[in-house]
Amino acid sequence: MKNTKQLLWLVAITVIGLFLTACSSNESSNEVNASTENKEQNTWDRIEEAGKIVVGTEGLYYPITYHDEETKELTGYDVELARALGEKLGLEVEFKEMEFDGLLPALRNGQIDIAANDFSITDERKEIFDFTIPVKHSYGSAIVRESDNSGIESVEDLKGKKVGGSATSNYSKFAQEQGAEVIVYTGSDTVLPEIVSGRVDATLNDYLVLLRSLEQFDKPGLKLAEDVRFSFSSSAIVMPKDSPELKGKLDGAIEELLADGTLKEISTKFLGADVTQPLEEE
Repeated sequence: MKNTKQLLWLVAITVIGLFLTACSSNESSNEVNASTENKEQNTWDRIEEAGKIVVGTEGLYYPITYHDEETKELTGYDVELARALGEKLGLEVEFKEMEFDGLLPALRNGQIDIAANDFSITDERKEIFDFTIPVKHSYGSAIVRESDNSGIESVEDLKGKKVGGSATSNYSKFAQEQGAEVIVYTGSDTVLPEIVSGRVDATLNDYLVLLRSLEQFDKPGLKLAEDVRFSFSSSAIVMPKDSPELKGKLDGAIEELLADGTLKEISTKFLGADVTQPLEEE
């Protein structure tokens, strides 16, 4: 009899424990779901309440984000796009400049609200971040030495060569995939003289960016490798993952800038061409 009572008591305690655990689990699950929902809802609410959007950008990537030589003011295609977005959304735009390789980590830890630095839309990045609709369509190419000793006339010729670029850029990743050694540099103004001197053989980037960089460099010894064409891609503004309200606001503003011709005007000014229209791969 005594053993039976003890057994019943143990069963009762076990049932109560399971019940409490289930309730606790449901409450925790609800808290997580509520937290996720709040994050989704509050990203835009927080920005709107502050009246300001914080934009991360490099400031060393001509003509996308750089400082004007005369005025010293931050400008460029993505910078002026961000300013135009702020105007459409009724927000002050604050820029935080940092190295390219630090932009996405800064976005993840909340230092910035969005990142504007010619970020290509890739499946790998989409797993971690959200993107606006595309704001630029283009393809990759290379700057090499003007003399024939660079030996780079096609993508296949990159194998075994030294390519200068940012550590985490898609172009550096592409170079490595072709068998090139990537030498890390910050900004085109530092890598171009290194190609002339022979310390590196090339730098890869968007072909329009490279053309503008050559114009700005304005010294002999370099040329665009016309037959090096790869990675037809689209770029966009990057934001934290699961920010639907923010994405909706930004996408709507970009669509207005496309419709009223503002984005085409900014593109032509800084890149010398309309990059708002998708390209057909050859």
